[in-house]
Amino acid sequence: MESVEDLGGFFARSLAVVAAWVVRLLGATLRFDYEDNDVVAETLATGSATVIFGFHEMVLIACCDLGHYRPYIMVSRSRDGRRITTVAERLGWRVVPGSSSRGGARALLQMIRILREPVLGGVLVDGPRGPRREVKPGVVAMAQRSGAVLIPSMYVTRTKWCAPSWDRLQVPLPFSRIVRRDLPARCVRRDLDEAEVEKLRAELQDELARECAAFEAEHMGKSAP
Repeated sequence: MESVEDLGGFFARSLAVVAAWVVRLLGATLRFDYEDNDVVAETLATGSATVIFGFHEMVLIACCDLGHYRPYIMVSRSRDGRRITTVAERLGWRVVPGSSSRGGARALLQMIRILREPVLGGVLVDGPRGPRREVKPGVVAMAQRSGAVLIPSMYVTRTKWCAPSWDRLQVPLPFSRIVRRDLPARCVRRDLDEAEVEKLRAELQDELARECAAFEAEHMGKSAP
């Protein structure tokens, strides 16, 4: 007979698969608009490996938007991470298991090797458990050691539900219009020392937080802080 733990794992996996198909159906109804130019497409067209990064709250929207590129992403080995993996893989993403808290060094090395080819990688810079909207240094190290181009990116939609989770995960409603804004691409010098890496990490955090607030204010009618 199967143990209660085995049955619990089976139901959890089954629920994740069902959720993945629901998200896939939801994604088919969404309309994405790209402000100005699609910087990701333009950068990939030059033959450069590219890393698009943003905040964890946008993971569901990004999965629906970018899956056609077959991008790579690091996802935590945690229980929540396994659920995200199930959804992401069914939307076209290729998952490298690991995060800043579990299996991170091995996953980072694997991502660096992958990004030596002209592919797209994605990074949730405040994952896997926050603090919310705080950029971790891994994205800088990834670009520095692989030579990939960094593209900060963000999304906004008026029609969404925000989960009561640490990241305030954004779930768009069916048939939502979603706008993506890509900030200018950045190249990271290979010879940066530890202090320069930290300075760049802080710059990326300030830029992304500032631009996200302005973007939301512009499209949602709120005042930027």
